[in-house]
Amino acid sequence: MKNKDKLLYVSAAVLAAGSVAGVKTTNVKAAEVKQADVNANSKLDLNKADKIAQTQIKQDTTSVQKTQDQLKQDQTAKTQAESAKTEAQNTLLAKENIVSNAQTKLNQAKQELTQTQAQNKDLHAQYDTTTENAVDMAQEAEKKLDQKVNDLSGQVQNAQNKQTDLLGQRTNVEGEIKTNTETLTNVNEQLNKARAEQTEAQNHFDAVQKDYVPIQNEYNAKKSAADKAAQDLKQNETDLAQSQKQLADLQTKNNDLAKTVNNTQGQLDNANKDLANTKTDMNQSQAKLNDVQKQNSDVNGKLTSAITKRDQAKSTLDSQSENQTKIVITPEFNKAFHKWMDIHDLNHVTLTSENKAEMVKELGDLSKQEAEMNHFESNAKDKEHKIDMMHLTYEDRLEANKFGINLVNQIRTQMGKKPVKLTVGSLKYANDVAKYYEADYPTSNFGIDSVNHDTKAIDKALVENGVKPGMGGGEASSYGTYYDSDLDGRFGSFSIKNMDDLKHEIYNAVTGWMFNYEQEEWLHASIVTSMNMWDNTNYKNHNEEDPTYFGFAIMANAPHEENGAMAGDFSIGLETIVDNTIPGNPLSHPIDYNKFNVKDVISTDNSDSSQAGQVYASAQNEVNTLQGQKTDLDNQIKSLNDHITQSQTRVNDLTKTITDLSAKLANAKTEQGTVQGQIGQVSKHVDELKAAQPALIQANDNTVNALADYEQTHATVLNDYNNAKSQLEQANNKLQSATKANDEAEKVLNQNKAKLAHINQELDAVKAQLADLTTKLSDAKSSQTSAKANLEKAQADYDNYVNTHKDLIDSIAKSDKELADKEEAVRVAQADYDKASQEYKAAKKEADKLANKVKDLDQSIAKSQETIKLLNNRIASNTQIIENNKQVHAQAAKLAARKAFDAQINKALDNVVYGTKTISQHTAKAATVKPAVSTKNTKHALPQTGANDKLSLFAALAGLSLSSIGLGSLVLDKKRRRN
Repeated sequence: MKNKDKLLYVSAAVLAAGSVAGVKTTNVKAAEVKQADVNANSKLDLNKADKIAQTQIKQDTTSVQKTQDQLKQDQTAKTQAESAKTEAQNTLLAKENIVSNAQTKLNQAKQELTQTQAQNKDLHAQYDTTTENAVDMAQEAEKKLDQKVNDLSGQVQNAQNKQTDLLGQRTNVEGEIKTNTETLTNVNEQLNKARAEQTEAQNHFDAVQKDYVPIQNEYNAKKSAADKAAQDLKQNETDLAQSQKQLADLQTKNNDLAKTVNNTQGQLDNANKDLANTKTDMNQSQAKLNDVQKQNSDVNGKLTSAITKRDQAKSTLDSQSENQTKIVITPEFNKAFHKWMDIHDLNHVTLTSENKAEMVKELGDLSKQEAEMNHFESNAKDKEHKIDMMHLTYEDRLEANKFGINLVNQIRTQMGKKPVKLTVGSLKYANDVAKYYEADYPTSNFGIDSVNHDTKAIDKALVENGVKPGMGGGEASSYGTYYDSDLDGRFGSFSIKNMDDLKHEIYNAVTGWMFNYEQEEWLHASIVTSMNMWDNTNYKNHNEEDPTYFGFAIMANAPHEENGAMAGDFSIGLETIVDNTIPGNPLSHPIDYNKFNVKDVISTDNSDSSQAGQVYASAQNEVNTLQGQKTDLDNQIKSLNDHITQSQTRVNDLTKTITDLSAKLANAKTEQGTVQGQIGQVSKHVDELKAAQPALIQANDNTVNALADYEQTHATVLNDYNNAKSQLEQANNKLQSATKANDEAEKVLNQNKAKLAHINQELDAVKAQLADLTTKLSDAKSSQTSAKANLEKAQADYDNYVNTHKDLIDSIAKSDKELADKEEAVRVAQADYDKASQEYKAAKKEADKLANKVKDLDQSIAKSQETIKLLNNRIASNTQIIENNKQVHAQAAKLAARKAFDAQINKALDNVVYGTKTISQHTAKAATVKPAVSTKNTKHALPQTGANDKLSLFAALAGLSLSSIGLGSLVLDKKRRRN
């Protein structure tokens, strides 16, 4: 085939393909072009829709974040509420047990009271009260008459006293009247004499005044002039002195103001400096507070997670321990015990003689509640397991140890301590201790009455088991008897006959160590929990515990004579070993593990429960650590907040001080200017007063001399006038005094006469009353004598009845006392029950409150989750809208480009000349690529082979381009439908 033919074949094939594709493309093409036109017209609408969608997405994203924050807060609050709810439910259980016990005691006390009341009623019914009532009535009658006689005697005595008093008053008043009469006579004489003297003085004054009248006016004028000149001089001197003092005061004030200005300026400078320093310190404290709050937030998050982890571990542990005999530790006891016994607790209080009473009160009250709440649960299978305390088998000791160690680990896990291990080595060590105790005390109570602990036996067991003497971890022991009898053994009984009995004793021993409120001692509890003196925390890291191994030493000796009877003693000892072998630890004691087997650990519970206990203990320790950190951070935050508050207060105070000092400084300067102006004015006035002084002195001297000369010239007339005037004034005063004295004497005399008449009237009334009372008293004394006789007879009859019914009366007295005791017991029991009920109601209210809080938080969490879901869906929808709009924009751009290209192709095709010859075999063959198109269709016929090569090549290329666009349009159409 020639090259030209090859080119035409390829071009024809490509063009044919483009033509065939154009069959489907035509409609698609038209539609897309139309859509492109629409999109072009709606471009602004799409942009607006994108903007609205983006705005909504932004708002929804913010809402999702806020809702997620709220969800996180609610989940944290729920975790804390569930933890508090668990503690509240534990407390509620403890309170419920206390209420039950109190109810039982109250019912028993009421029952005993009812029985006693019935017995007391029966005894009182046998007692005949006739003679006793007769005595009571006779005593009452005698008492009333005695009182009547006493009352009447008192009334008679009062009347006699009053009569005597009135007689004395009459005598006194009669004497006063006599004296008043004499006084009035003397006063009248003085009055008459004063009247005569006044008349004589008045006559003398009238005669002298005739000579005085001619010179009176001139004398008065000269005297007035002299007085005025003296007054003017005195006034000027007074004004001068006052002005000079005012000037001195102003100068002093000016000096003081200058000091005030200087001092205030200094204080203002210091206050501004203090304010700047305080603000700097406050900013530093705020920065530190922000840092501590961030740390606190981190610790809070960790604590929330730790509490959730702890609660889950506790739930798992509880579910795996449902069928075990339990010892429950309430949160209150746990907290108080750590406070007093855990030396690593953040709230630990060191025990001293001063605070021992406080410790005993707090732990004692809580221990009593714990002891009353925890009870041993018997096991039927263990009752069938018979044992001999003198010949316990290894299996017996193993089972007892597993039970005891399980109890210990229950306590330890609840109190945040790791479970101890029971190993083959610790069991052997405990059994050896028991063996050597039994050897040292074959016929006594294992040293309880003397040394308490057999250190010789303990050290011997330590050495045999690879530990140095004196290096054990402590021993807690409990003592009792398993057999009791009289000396000949006729009434012997065993108190420990089976495994259930032995486990009960172990349970009592452990709870006795833990809740020893009766002896006010908790050192044995510290051994159980490895705290205080027996602390087992790691030497270098107190958040970890050294390996700890426990075992129960169960010992017994043969029945023997003891205190006048036969007894078989037993003792239960908790033996402990702590492996604290750490280089540098001064308390370290190496253990020979060839002798002390710690590899073979004996399970004290199912493995899941044991593992769960360790997980719970670890989680509790983590919670304790984080709570300690949180407490420390909270204290820092409080301290910083307090410091910032104090600093802010200081800033406020300093700001106010600066404002006040600034005002004070301005006022002082203003006042200083005013004072300086006043000094100038007063100085000028002082100078004026000093200048006027000589003229005033001269005027005063002149008027004084003129008055003196006039007085000397008329001395006789003036002297006579002044003397007569003075004598007349004296006579008038004397007459006035005498008249007043006369009036007063008459008034006093009349008052005493009226008083005497009133006294005589009262005396008559008292005499009549005294006669009546004397008669009544005589009658009452007669009745009193008869009442005494009646009482003596009634008392004799009663004494006779008492003597003949002494046993009954003693029984009644005893019954009355017993009844009072029972009533008091009911009162105490009722008070205990009421208190327990109130505490239970409060605990239940708190538990219900927390349950409701958890429920509310669940609803809030669900609502938040639903809100987040809806918001996320809307965000996805808006995102899809934006994505679709992007595709529409892109498609519109492509269609617009294709439209332009199609215009160019169509224009080019319009120039193509179609031939009429038969299509060659090669061309026809090529046209069969798309059989759906007829080869006879002249409209889409291929160009003739004879056409111009250049035109054929162009057509071929155009066909290839159309084919590509058509196929591309089909792909876009499918893609659009899929979207």
